[in-house]
Amino acid sequence: MSDLFPATGGTYLDQDAYIADFDRRFWRTDAEGFWKLERMQSYDEGDFPSWQALRHGDWDQSLRLIEELRPEYEEHYGKIAAAGFAMHRVRVVETPLIPYIQWELTILHTKFGYGERVNVLDAAEVAGEETEGPLPELCVMGTDAVYVLDYSPADEPNGAVRHTDPATVTRARTFIQRLYAAGEALDTYFPREVAGLPAPRGL
Repeated sequence: MSDLFPATGGTYLDQDAYIADFDRRFWRTDAEGFWKLERMQSYDEGDFPSWQALRHGDWDQSLRLIEELRPEYEEHYGKIAAAGFAMHRVRVVETPLIPYIQWELTILHTKFGYGERVNVLDAAEVAGEETEGPLPELCVMGTDAVYVLDYSPADEPNGAVRHTDPATVTRARTFIQRLYAAGEALDTYFPREVAGLPAPRGL
């Protein structure tokens, strides 16, 4: 979005460099918190076991593998709380929900129980923001940096552009916070819109 990011500036990072930079900055996130905006309706999750099970049509196994992640999530979000910041996510969804979104919201509902603050926003609610194309995929690290994430045509992670200019970071964080405030908390959305859906048959 042209009003969020300057025409010039930012540093392109390939995927390996982005992951390294993200990991380095994540645990330095200040009290403003971590804010993420997800707009795409599917991503290539690589060799993530639960996603692979979904791809192959084994929904029961996909759910079992999510359950197995609970100790890992409990530890991770405990460390985040101890570090003094919170994670917030805006998940834009198109309806009817496709299998990927059904699967992701199931994982996010598990994470919600351990402290990640997830709000869901229907795509119709952001249509006015998308006159120049779909909203970007964003991660904001407190007051430190914002990443504009890039993906290949096959929905594979493909690096990011990092902005560290304080005004740009503030604009991006404020934008996500506005969308977050317009969304619905996942703990009320999930039981009504996701829990009763039939098992997806793969991707």
